[in-house]
Amino acid sequence: MKLPIARRIAFPASAVLMALAGCADLNDTGLAALSYKVQAYAIVDEQLVQGDMVLFPDHTGTITLRADASPSGAGAGVASVPRAGGKPAMTSCVGRLRYTATTAGTIDLRCNDGSIADLRMALIGDTRGYGYGHTATGLASVVFGFTPVEARAHLTVPPGRQLLERSEGGGMELK
Repeated sequence: MKLPIARRIAFPASAVLMALAGCADLNDTGLAALSYKVQAYAIVDEQLVQGDMVLFPDHTGTITLRADASPSGAGAGVASVPRAGGKPAMTSCVGRLRYTATTAGTIDLRCNDGSIADLRMALIGDTRGYGYGHTATGLASVVFGFTPVEARAHLTVPPGRQLLERSEGGGMELK
């Protein structure tokens, strides 16, 4: 007895689809294994956020930043202070990085308060760089792969405020 054409095609087609899905998982696993994680700092709409950037070998990356939440309560304190105009306090930002040239790229940064920034970045090494852009209400700057002392030279600090390295726990604070 001969099987209908739909049944004869269904098995090979499902095998091909499973193999392709396996390739995608293998690719994601390979990218994750070869990724490089570096410290990142940003000042977005006059608020400091800090965290990590993960750089992938396919010339992309992700950035995850959080507002200062030091245990001593010192620092920027942005998590508890609402901003002018009734805008909620910024507590986190996430984004994606994409290289557009050998030493240049863009970062699409989105924050929990609705701020969106498109930053143009420059790479000064395989895992170090900085970028500048703006949101609808202010400026945005980001650095990654720098020590806190080095980062201060590339971040846009709001007028009348200082960016200081923390003595305890590492990181920086905006006073």
